[in-house]
Amino acid sequence: MNKILVIGLGGTIGSVEGDSIGLDSNCLKILNTVEYDNVELEGVSPFKVLSENMTKALWQRLIDYLDSTDFSKYKGVIILHGSDTLAYTSSIIANAFYDKSIVLVASDKPIEHPHSNARLNFDDAVKHILDGRRGVYVSYNGIKKGNCISSADINDEFRTVANAPKPTGKKKISNKNVLIIRPYVSIDTSCYSLDGVDEVLIEMYHSATVPDCIKEFAGSLNIPYHFVTHKESADYETAKDISNIIFGTTIENAYAMTILE
Repeated sequence: MNKILVIGLGGTIGSVEGDSIGLDSNCLKILNTVEYDNVELEGVSPFKVLSENMTKALWQRLIDYLDSTDFSKYKGVIILHGSDTLAYTSSIIANAFYDKSIVLVASDKPIEHPHSNARLNFDDAVKHILDGRRGVYVSYNGIKKGNCISSADINDEFRTVANAPKPTGKKKISNKNVLIIRPYVSIDTSCYSLDGVDEVLIEMYHSATVPDCIKEFAGSLNIPYHFVTHKESADYETAKDISNIIFGTTIENAYAMTILE
């Protein structure tokens, strides 16, 4: 019998729809709707939260729980999570537990909704684990590498990069305060207060470019900073003099790698 540990953290997949969508008292209720041959599902819930309210402290609780888990008892682990911060949490877990078989599962609607993708995503996660593939993945309209996805776009789809930097293997969330800056037209960097900021991550435009004012701002910083792009190179003249670029990754994974120690 293949045993899979299912960790319910809340999110839409663990919510119920009424006047609004909110956490269900049973965030593992999907286990009441599924059954597989030769598979035993064991459910636990160390905490539950709508993913927009995820915190570094809760990430540490999840890491500590996984670290205390005897993975030899299970074929793999499924984590039920909300979609809003799914890319951030999957990047954290993919860095910390890259050598385990873990799949994070989210849904677009509560499982009672007739058009919810919850069951399909869960089924895909179970199949992926039974196939015996190691690593951290996300199941949401297909299987994706956990440290290669960006936050969902306007079509509720998670885009992916081909690869990601080598996982850190670190399992402690630091107290480092990281400021993430996304460029936009006529950005005024004088509006940013750096009080209490330990490091800055600057997301580049999709062509691996940034406006000159952001380069000037970065050059004036007396704290560590990095530019981040999903591209493997920065080919435009506006980026040719930038040296400290993290290539080939998402801003979510760069953030995870920065705060893990």
